[in-house]
This record gives sequence, C-alpha cells and structure tokens, in this order.
Amino acid sequence: MATPEPAPLGMGGEAHWAMAVMWTFTAFVFLFLLLRIYTRVVCLSSYGLDDHIYVVAFVFLLIFIIFVQLSAQIGFGVQIEYLQHDMARVTKATLYECIGQGFAIVGMSIAKASLGVFLLRLVSLQWHRISIYVAMGVCVAAAIAQLLCFWLSCVPLAFVYDKRIPGGHCPIDTRPTSYILCVTTVLVDVYFSLLPWLVVWDLQMPRREKYTIALSLSLGLVAAAAGIKRTTTVEGLYTPNYLYDSVGLIVWSAVEMAVTLICIGIPVCMPLYRRVWRRLNNEQSSSGYQKQSGEQEGSSSVALQTIGGGYIGKDGQALPANMNKSKGSSHNKSFDVKLGIESGANQTTVGRGGSSDSVVNNSDEEILGEAYRHEARHKQLQGLSAHRGRQPSEGDGRHGQGIVVTKTYTINN
Repeated sequence: MATPEPAPLGMGGEAHWAMAVMWTFTAFVFLFLLLRIYTRVVCLSSYGLDDHIYVVAFVFLLIFIIFVQLSAQIGFGVQIEYLQHDMARVTKATLYECIGQGFAIVGMSIAKASLGVFLLRLVSLQWHRISIYVAMGVCVAAAIAQLLCFWLSCVPLAFVYDKRIPGGHCPIDTRPTSYILCVTTVLVDVYFSLLPWLVVWDLQMPRREKYTIALSLSLGLVAAAAGIKRTTTVEGLYTPNYLYDSVGLIVWSAVEMAVTLICIGIPVCMPLYRRVWRRLNNEQSSSGYQKQSGEQEGSSSVALQTIGGGYIGKDGQALPANMNKSKGSSHNKSFDVKLGIESGANQTTVGRGGSSDSVVNNSDEEILGEAYRHEARHKQLQGLSAHRGRQPSEGDGRHGQGIVVTKTYTINN
C-alpha cells in the first residue's frame, strides 16, 4: 500500500470550509458590535455593563478564530495520515487549536453573561433576577470546570497537545465536564429565549406587538440548536485523528458563540432600526431619542458616558470625574414658581425630569416601545396611590407630565 503524500503547508482538507464559516459568522458579530455601540452611544447615550461584556465576548471569539486559523495553516482539518511524517507540525497545530478552545470555553460563558445582564435591564420581578443570576453562575462554573479539566487532565501538562512525550498519560476523563458544559449552555440559551415572553406578556399592548417583541428577544433558540449539534461532536476530541475529527466541534462552538452574540445584537439595535425607518419614510421621531449636539436649541442634554467610563458634555469635551455620578442627576432640575400679585402668594418648588431610571433604562424602553413606558408609569402611579390611599390616575401630574412637586408654602407680606 502506497504511503500518502505529505500534506503541504497551508490550509487543506476540511479547513477551507471550516474557516470560511467561522470568519463569516465573526464578521456578522463584528457588524452587530458596531451597530450596538452606535445605538448605545449615539442614539441612546446609555452604554452599560452588558455592552462592556459584549465587547469582551467578541474579543474572545476573535482570539479563538485567530488561533484556529493558525492551526489551519499547518494541519487543522487534515487527516493524520498526511501529517504523521512531521509530528512536530502536528504538535504545533494541536497546541494552537487547544489554546483556541480555551478562549472558546471562556468566551461562551461570557456571551451568555452578556445576554443575562441585558435581560436584567428588562425584568422587574425578584425571582426573574435571581433565576438569571443562577443561570449565569451555573454557565460560568461549568466553563471553569471544563477549562481546568481540559488543561490539567494529562501528566505532564504538555501531553495534552504533544503525544510524543514518553510516559505521558491522561488520568482525568474530561468527557463528563465537556457534556455538562454543552448541556448547560443549551439550557441557558433556551431559558434566556423564553424569559422575554414572561416580561412582555402582561404589558397592555396588542397581541401582535407582543409576539414581535418576544420573538426578537427569543432568537437564542438558534444558538441552542447550534449547541445541540455541537454536543453530538464532542467525541471528536478523544480520537487519535484529533486535528481532523475535531473540526465539527470547533466549527459548531464558533457558530453557537457567534449566534448568541448576534441574537443579543438584534433587539439591542431596535432603536437604531426605528430611527433609520423613520428617516427613510421622512418621519420625525416624536420621542425616545435624545438629540445630538446642535440639533435642538435650548434642549437639555444628558452627559454621555464613554466606553472607558468617563463622561463627555454637549461640546464633546470631557467632564470632570465628579460630574453625573448620580444616575439621572442632569434631569433633576428644580426652580421656584411664584403665584399671585404682590400680596400673599403661594410659592411652589417643582422638579423637572423624573426618576433616576430615565437615563439607565431608556434603551430598554426603546426596545419594548411605548407599552413598556406606559406599564412602568402605571406601576409608579400604583405605588404612589398605595402610599396615599387613593386610586391611581393617568392624569396625575406628578408622574405623567415630568413635573414633580417637591415643596409648597405660603408667603405673607
């Protein structure tokens, strides 16, 4: 039987289609990353923790793809029989792939955490918040367990990627942690996809709009499907033909992670979609977006938090670190109104703006639309009425019109 010819350097075998798929999905994630940053910073002036986590998750995905690309240049996706003449090349390709897998394991949990933190901005019930934290915690714990088992399973450690080491062996079987991680990510994807239905179902809005919003926030089921497919390829990690048999696992890991990030990006960018749609139809936005510098004279502006955590003012210059520390402080302006002529008059101090959540949650309100704002306002009125012992009214001026009476007294000459 003739000996197979050695595979030349460069991508070969299954590497061509595998890298094409992985880079394509990464490009889509990068597009949504740019759209997300533009939406949060420019459209909403509301760059939050979930955005930072989203960026970190993309960085891990990118590093994962880069290391797999390095492995593909020297052997990833090629049958071992075409590489066995150069085991040093096999070892190096395996090392690059293993490093990439490490970033994929951690990046997967970060992507789920980004989705979880985003959902925390929407939910209000305590058990919803607790369940989200539990789901994120379980996912992170499973990822850490798999990462440690993967790299510490063999003695010596280098035997993980270099099977030429004499006496090397792997006493720890990483299959249990591998399957636990796969199942955990699938369950988290399913739960995070179904939870938005509970959030919007009780809102006072047309049924069709409920379906539209919930479906846009439930696209994580696609990531769950990718995770199920990835689970069926786990055994590729445990064959002598590792560089070839692990192609399916690597590709589906990248797809699941990328789809998770894409699914988060779609609903987050809904305010941007609305803005573009209105402009294409020559409609002026009546609410929900803050004008940029110079667009509206005399309008109050909220200090914009930059990605690094600082603030920039209306003129684009950095503000002092002690500015805007309290959420919504730029909205809380008070002034005195004197009623009457010269004689005794009632003087009332009023505040303009509203609650401190007006800055933090404007992204969530834009995603869920007017019904979400109406529901939140209704809950505020219910809380106020319960405190004062009367029924809430939509015409209550203290909450519905953005004017809050803070102090009233009589002045006698």
